[in-house]
Amino acid sequence: MELYSLWTVEALCGTESFKVGKEYFRQGRVMDLSMNMSNHYEAVVQGSRSYRVTVKLDQGGHPEAVCECPAYHAQFQYCEHIAAVLIAIHEKPEPSISGVRGTFSISESHSHYQGNPLSAREERTANELIRLFEGAKRSGGPPLRERVYVQTGQEKLQVEWICTVEEGLYSDANPKITVSVKVGLKRTYVVQDIRLFLEHAEKGRALPFSSRFQYDPALHTFGPEDRKVLEQLCRVLSSEQIYAADGNLRTGSRSSGLQKYLTIPPLAWGELLPALIAAGATIEQPGGFTASLALYEGTPPVSYELGRQDAYFYLQIQGLEETILMPKYGCAISRGTVFRMEQSQLELLSEIKDTIYRGGLDGRLSMAAQQLDEFIRQALPKLRALGQVRLDPEIQSRILSPKLAAKLFLDRLDEELILKLEFHYDGIIILPLEAQERQLENQDSSILIREMDREKYVLNVIEELKLPIRGTAWVTDQEEQIYNVLFHLLPQLEGKAEVFATTAVRDWVYPDSGGFETLADADASLNWLEITFSMDGIGEAEIRKILLSVLERRKYYRLKSGAFYSLEGKVFQTFAGMAEDLGVSKNDIGHGRITLPLVRSLLLTESGDGGPRLGRSLRRFLEQVRDPDMTEAEVPARLASVLRDYQKRGFRWLKTLARYRFGGILADDMGLGKTLQSIAYIVSEWEETEEISGDGRLPVLIVAPASLVYNWENEFKKFAPELQVRVAAGSKQERTHQAAAEADVIITSYPALRRDSDIYDNMKFSTMILDEAQAFKNHTTQTAMSVKRIQAGRRFALTGTPIENSLDELWSIFDVIFPGLFTGRQAFKDMPRDTLARLVRPFILRRLKSQVLRELPEKIETVCQSELTSEQKKLYAAYLSSFKKQTLKDLESEGFQKSRMKILAGITRLRQICCHPSLFEASYQGSSGKLEQLSEIVEECLASGKRLLIFSQFTGMLQMIRGELTQRNIPTFYLDGQTPSRERVELCSRFNDGENDIFLISLKAGGTGLNLTGADTVVLYDLWWNPAVEEQAAGRAHRLGQKRTVQIIRLIAQGTIEDKMLELQQRKRNLIHEVIDAEESELAVWSEQDIRDLLMISPEG
Repeated sequence: MELYSLWTVEALCGTESFKVGKEYFRQGRVMDLSMNMSNHYEAVVQGSRSYRVTVKLDQGGHPEAVCECPAYHAQFQYCEHIAAVLIAIHEKPEPSISGVRGTFSISESHSHYQGNPLSAREERTANELIRLFEGAKRSGGPPLRERVYVQTGQEKLQVEWICTVEEGLYSDANPKITVSVKVGLKRTYVVQDIRLFLEHAEKGRALPFSSRFQYDPALHTFGPEDRKVLEQLCRVLSSEQIYAADGNLRTGSRSSGLQKYLTIPPLAWGELLPALIAAGATIEQPGGFTASLALYEGTPPVSYELGRQDAYFYLQIQGLEETILMPKYGCAISRGTVFRMEQSQLELLSEIKDTIYRGGLDGRLSMAAQQLDEFIRQALPKLRALGQVRLDPEIQSRILSPKLAAKLFLDRLDEELILKLEFHYDGIIILPLEAQERQLENQDSSILIREMDREKYVLNVIEELKLPIRGTAWVTDQEEQIYNVLFHLLPQLEGKAEVFATTAVRDWVYPDSGGFETLADADASLNWLEITFSMDGIGEAEIRKILLSVLERRKYYRLKSGAFYSLEGKVFQTFAGMAEDLGVSKNDIGHGRITLPLVRSLLLTESGDGGPRLGRSLRRFLEQVRDPDMTEAEVPARLASVLRDYQKRGFRWLKTLARYRFGGILADDMGLGKTLQSIAYIVSEWEETEEISGDGRLPVLIVAPASLVYNWENEFKKFAPELQVRVAAGSKQERTHQAAAEADVIITSYPALRRDSDIYDNMKFSTMILDEAQAFKNHTTQTAMSVKRIQAGRRFALTGTPIENSLDELWSIFDVIFPGLFTGRQAFKDMPRDTLARLVRPFILRRLKSQVLRELPEKIETVCQSELTSEQKKLYAAYLSSFKKQTLKDLESEGFQKSRMKILAGITRLRQICCHPSLFEASYQGSSGKLEQLSEIVEECLASGKRLLIFSQFTGMLQMIRGELTQRNIPTFYLDGQTPSRERVELCSRFNDGENDIFLISLKAGGTGLNLTGADTVVLYDLWWNPAVEEQAAGRAHRLGQKRTVQIIRLIAQGTIEDKMLELQQRKRNLIHEVIDAEESELAVWSEQDIRDLLMISPEG
């Protein structure tokens, strides 16, 4: 049986009795607590004297209690003695049981757990926590929003909602609405504390109302209408608890009765009102009036009588005094009906009521004869909007109420525009600019009721233009003001005034800009985008001036005829946006046309409202560039069965870009065959023999890191033996000879290219392919400048990491392979992210292994934490302390940029200590926690038949690992930056053929260009600054051809700078998706704040 909660005790006894009872229990005044088999408890409580308390728990665990004290019979809630016993039972639910020997114990099934036994309270609390995580509430009831009335198992509660209007609780101008409620089954009980009730109902907790009724969510449910009211009141209560001080939440003492009421804020009233009406709520008004709550859209039943008595006139108002006006709630309330009204009407009624009734006039206002005319003119139209108006026949006969006809006359005198406004009421004409209004009225003193609101609207619209006044007219010769009148003022007055314009004025208005049309197409050479424009009745020379005016953000253009041509229409807004996207300058606009590089067309979107219509050639071009599968290109026969489907698509993508002489970045994930796709493209171009230069085909130039040039040569031997391939390596003389020899493909390295500019400056190539293009990610380096000088018809970059740190790297690559893509570096930086993504997406092809190699086994990544040895800790802590002090000093004195390299060097030393202190201090004789952990990993892996690649950026660490393994008779292969290229290829082949089970590799030297699918475990001994480099290293094993699951293990020294580096790496990990995959993410670069985070140095030191 689940026991009641302390919430229930407080609700049954009240806050004060609960506090006293709690103190009685704490002081040990509850004595002789016992329980019989029928769940009946008895105890004696020592208060001012001793009182016996009896408690009975029903099947739901809810209590009913009796006490001998006098207060039990004198108050609504339980006394403090009962509170003390209920708390005692709650805290110790298993007292001595009458007639039963022995004690309660934990189930024997758990007896194998040893240790101190739990107290009953601890065990019960643990069970409550378990139920909490299972989604159960302590009372067993579901949340309010999930409680639905069903016929079986639950009884529907009767609920009576009462709205009370409290007029002038704080001031007469601020009436408010409160809600109270009665709840029960056969009869209803007043909820004494509505806030406590709402809290229990929302959380599904039981709540006692009296000894005769208790709300239990497991037994009771609310109807759908009542549930909607409850949900909204719970939101009101939440807002009250947030914004009000705690002492104001439950105003008044328990005896004051104010806890029964919840004030409804005006903002909640509009949504709550329909729910209350649906739930059958009643409303109570001051004076004891009670009725069913109802809603009416309109004014309350207030009537106005304007009559005559002797020599005076009077206004008699009926029904207003008993109407409660509530401007803040947006309504008035009369006899139980809520009248929803406009705010201005409510405010006016409030002012009328305040003026008449507060002045002691009792709803009747007298006025002199000379006041009547003005009162009728000013007040009568507004009173008619507020209710029924009855007029004395004599007064009625004097009133004229013709319809208003506002008339605006436009005339032109040379370059001046003249505006005259007249208000016509049948035969009465009013000139608003006349000092004395000239009214042609009847001689019998009739009173004209004017439509002042419409008059004021028309006048205000004109006066907003601040036109000069001359006599009874507005006159201007200012071009801007004339345009505003013709194209802004007149549309605003449509339906409000008749406009009469002379022919001379109409000549100023060009009929329509709807004849503006735009056509975009590719020229015959497929090199240029041509955008042409046509406008009805306007020649090419003026079209150019109009387009320039749009770029200058002008509102209009003045045609040769003098007419105003509006440039504010949707078509010109569309053109302005298109011009901005395309980077159109004034110099790009010719007579009726714009000519731009064809690649800019990728930023065009075909739409109505002035968007360009795309020509057939441009449409086909865009289809092919955006979808390479649209390009008809046959894979060379030799390779058709070798290439996978995604590689064939990559081949067609290369062919498409080559057709239009565009550059591109093949950015496939490591191991997806970028080299093979490139070779297929080269063979296809070679077979087509399109590029002919004097005595034969132009060769292809491939530039790669020095470690990969022979890898490229081997791939050509394997997949394209028919091509003559030369490797320009060795001495200067050898490289010169190889480059000059007849060849289809020349392969060289980035270092060699930098030194051989004199060789390549006079050579031409059909295509240049730049492998591992991150080698020139900085556009200011000599490598970037060297590859830019190469004369090649087409340029492609291969890289698995086109962006490692910032978008500047993407700019640097495109600046080499496609210099015409962006108008300049600053334009690239200023380009909105979505625009940049649209422009570059066709020129970057990136596929991940998970997308295209469904058969590739999974990659499991693990972070293994190792603890520094005691000797390591001492050395690490000492160096970290001095380094932080020096870094803080450097940042303050020199700034981040100047001290950056010094700081990074210091961080490297910390990382060396994490790897092995002897890398930092040669005299160190101790061990390394990480090396010990590696030894265990190697032992486990070899025992289970696994083969490992172990990467470290420190060659000294690799040598140390090699020495350790050699001592244990474990043979290894070793590769670092000093390993010759041919030897690299040989070592990889031997390892993949099964020789040796461990390959030690320098992270930077071996992170690219190696195929080591013979391994199934990759150990990253130390973290690299950039996670992309680590991904490349992992890609040596997890790539095309791998048949086994690959495990990536990162070794981290716990509690060191490596922990922080791992956190900061996460900022970089998704950078590549920023533009290439067109997803939003934050750029990550190593900033001053990153360094501070690594060392945990605050900006204040």
